[in-house]
Amino acid sequence: MLFSHSPLARRTWLASFGTVAAGAWTTPNVLAAPEPNSQTELQARALQSAGIEVVLPPLADNANAIPLQFTLQAPAGKQLVGFEIIAPENPNRVILKFKLGQAQTRLKFNTRIRLAMSQEVWVLAHLNDGTSLGLGTHTVVTATACFDET
Repeated sequence: MLFSHSPLARRTWLASFGTVAAGAWTTPNVLAAPEPNSQTELQARALQSAGIEVVLPPLADNANAIPLQFTLQAPAGKQLVGFEIIAPENPNRVILKFKLGQAQTRLKFNTRIRLAMSQEVWVLAHLNDGTSLGLGTHTVVTATACFDET
């Protein structure tokens, strides 16, 4: 047995389906926020870089062990309570997050990091009043480490 559909019911159904489909395809950009610790989000924070000195080679031929050295100096009347090293283009963006056991006014740190590609490496210093300082330093990587399957 064949059912006959009225043209009006069919048009109503197509119109409502079209409205739902159009709404699903045009999601508002207002809800889209930058990902945490992405390059865009770090630049949007407009962090002060006074008191941060970073030594990172401008060209790295081995991305498995890139030397990184930095010195943090807290502004007058404030103390350092922790720091972070962030590589926004790595699969795991936060390389190191360190909380100091005792607040310091000056800190010098040396390590080696692994990078996925050429990018800015960020050093963020957290102060005892809840504010942060930050500085991004660019390095060019000639051979990647994180995406290599060997």
